[in-house]
Amino acid sequence: MNAEDRSIRPEGPIDAYLDELLASIRDGEPSAVRRLLAETEAHLHESARRLHAQGLEPEEAEREAVRRFGPVATVTPALRPPLTALGKMPLRAFVRPAVGLAAVGAIAVGLSGALSEWFGRIWGAGFVAGDLPGMAYTAARCAVLQAPYPGLDCSRAAAEHHWGEVVEYRVALGVLGLLVLLISRFLPREAPLPAGFVPALAAAAFLLAAAATGLQTVNAAVQGGQGMGAWLSAVVVSFPLAVVFAVVAIRHSAGRVRYAPAA
Repeated sequence: MNAEDRSIRPEGPIDAYLDELLASIRDGEPSAVRRLLAETEAHLHESARRLHAQGLEPEEAEREAVRRFGPVATVTPALRPPLTALGKMPLRAFVRPAVGLAAVGAIAVGLSGALSEWFGRIWGAGFVAGDLPGMAYTAARCAVLQAPYPGLDCSRAAAEHHWGEVVEYRVALGVLGLLVLLISRFLPREAPLPAGFVPALAAAAFLLAAAATGLQTVNAAVQGGQGMGAWLSAVVVSFPLAVVFAVVAIRHSAGRVRYAPAA
């Protein structure tokens, strides 16, 4: 096809796919980007030619070739460096991912605060923030805790007070996390990290949080259930996130192996 034909030919599914691929890998190493684009284009056109020879219309053949090749998200990990290159990467390459992970963690805390509010409304403040057996307050402290809650005894007033703190502080941190996540979008992109590294790190962090808060939940449950809701809300949020990030990490790593460009 000559240059004039290309200028009047409408953009097909392969062209659209290559455009999307290029837009998603602008922060990659230029030579690796060129190789990946060239190899992808050659593979897609060869696949489309075979499908056309089998009887499909040209545009339908291109669309099927793209479908078989896989979404862009499974191709871009090919440009990521291997894990062995981590020690050679500049510290600035970790800034944007670290800020993003911190923001996601803060948002998760905010979600656990919203869940704690729901738990308290269903099962009471004591379930979320009640004191474990053996906790005692001085008369002066009881007076301070009971002041906003006339008619409640000291332990119930303390539970109401602490429930409010759990919800308010966590939700406030979640809002801060949303702002930090928005700011992180404007941080400069440096050298890309190894495929799957960031989601794997997030999965490990959330799994550790789920394990730690899970132990606290069991401890509170064994001692009567008071205060277990605050810990349980953290488990309910952190464990599913650990699973999600683990799946993303595995998919990204698998994508890198499958589509690694030729050296």
